[in-house]
Amino acid sequence: MSRLMRQWIADALHLLRVAADFATVYASFYLGYQLYFLGKPHEWSVWLPELRPDLYYLPVERNHFLTVALGVSLMTVLVYAAKGLYRDDTSVLHVREYRSVMSGFVIACLLFLALYYIYFAYLGPRIREKLFSRRIFSYASAFSLAGILAVRVTINRIQHRLHRRGIGARRVLIYGAGATGRLVARRLSEFPAFSLLAAGFVDDDETLAGTTVVFDQARGYSLPVLGTGSHLEELMRSAGATEVLVALPSKTPEQNMQVMNYCRGRGIRFRFVPHVYEMAVQRTVMQDLAGIPVIALREPSHRYVYLFCKRLADVALSAAALVVLSPLFLAIALVIRMRSPGPALFVQERVGLGGKTFRMLKFRTMYVDADPYAVTPKSQRDRRITPFGRWLRRTSLDELPQLINVLAGSMSLVGPRPEMPFIVATYDDLHRERLRVKPGITGLWQISADRRVAIHENMDYDLYYLHEQSFLLDVVILVQTVFLAFRGI
Repeated sequence: MSRLMRQWIADALHLLRVAADFATVYASFYLGYQLYFLGKPHEWSVWLPELRPDLYYLPVERNHFLTVALGVSLMTVLVYAAKGLYRDDTSVLHVREYRSVMSGFVIACLLFLALYYIYFAYLGPRIREKLFSRRIFSYASAFSLAGILAVRVTINRIQHRLHRRGIGARRVLIYGAGATGRLVARRLSEFPAFSLLAAGFVDDDETLAGTTVVFDQARGYSLPVLGTGSHLEELMRSAGATEVLVALPSKTPEQNMQVMNYCRGRGIRFRFVPHVYEMAVQRTVMQDLAGIPVIALREPSHRYVYLFCKRLADVALSAAALVVLSPLFLAIALVIRMRSPGPALFVQERVGLGGKTFRMLKFRTMYVDADPYAVTPKSQRDRRITPFGRWLRRTSLDELPQLINVLAGSMSLVGPRPEMPFIVATYDDLHRERLRVKPGITGLWQISADRRVAIHENMDYDLYYLHEQSFLLDVVILVQTVFLAFRGI
């Protein structure tokens, strides 16, 4: 596919988002208007003696409210454009995008209401309230926000399918075929929403030129090493690439500056990928100590509010789930006892918040003579797994008893998976970052394509979660987990 065609498809998707946002808000306001008066014919008229003393009732003008809908629709699109929601920029699970969608819509509504009330101030408060129903506006706003999110999820899925086929995605080269470069290639293949398609590696090691580097062992994905960095401009032209992702964390700052100057001098668009250790300390703030500049880690100002709300949600949701799912718990326990001898529950010591150990609960999926601390089964065909246990693992129903751990406070619904003590004993300082938060039943790793690989081999998922913790991210992860569980059934 030519570069012109890829750009045309990208522009078409941008226009589709703009048109979809505008149409969704307008249609939602019309729906809210109709729903409010549905089955209430006597409310189609309101008393406005201030306008016409000789008339006690005056019909509510539908066109007046639809003008309001046009204004909010236009304001929403303008605010979204200002927040960068129509640019080629995304995040894992689109969390930042959805957060901006919600905050942007609230801003658009507040701006429009402010302008509206200023413009109609001369009508007087009673007349203004009759011409503009706050209840209808509330209905319409709720429909709009839900509709925009649903439409964006749909468009994102369409974009995912197109990009997986290489349609509309920008081709990029990855400068560095080492561990970081391979990780970047794997993430680009896993998250097509980034609109980037890796065309190959570039590496300064001349012995790698012409070879093929496997970046995903589980799926057998690989990319060729096209050449060295000294020929970057020609390699990009021959590969049809528009950008280079520099993944050379082992380089010195001076060497990285040389790469930067090379790209700038030739008009090559580039981005640098930091080392995971740099990512771990990227949230820093400069402080002053009696004239001496010092750097300190910056804790989010909303952290304690978030932790409090998260604990409330953990208690409420886990308690409700335990009550609602109690018949399912009983049924699974009975089947386990009937299919294989031994207890229905499997209890294992795991390491949680602050390195403290706790007893984690699961439905037993293996035969009782299996070593509880042996290597975790990586295949459903493992002979230690019972036939019913395979189904439980595929649907993730074996994790349900951990709701008791959540209610007790040793786990959370969302967080890094708890590891066994002998694995935690091998942790370095970076790996121990996982112990700063409560372990969870589900997390980013569990809903990723890399869940087939051991979690301690995919630390970047946990680092991302530690840096980007938010209530919205937790909600998205939970929804995705439920969706994957139903797909497993």
